[in-house]
Amino acid sequence: MNAVGKGKRKEKLCADELRAKGYLTWKTIRHRFLNVDLFGLFDVVALASDGSHLLFIQVKTNRVENEVRDKVRALRMPSGCRKEIWIWKERRGWVKEFYE
Repeated sequence: MNAVGKGKRKEKLCADELRAKGYLTWKTIRHRFLNVDLFGLFDVVALASDGSHLLFIQVKTNRVENEVRDKVRALRMPSGCRKEIWIWKERRGWVKEFYE
């Protein structure tokens, strides 16, 4: 199975779930000639429908390396912004980790 394709499918699944909850979403762009990746860390950014907060989400499949968790924890965000890691577990669905 192609790891890049698998990752893109999970990122789309995450964005679709957020849109269903009323969020406006953006996915990062990774291309040979252009790389728009927020802080080099997050895959999906979502704005609440009422504009009250922004979600920055790292999407992973099955496991998360401690190095990634440490980077997410260490990143300081302004008020109104939240950091999350969404881990897709096969046959179980999303496991979500929230960081302040």
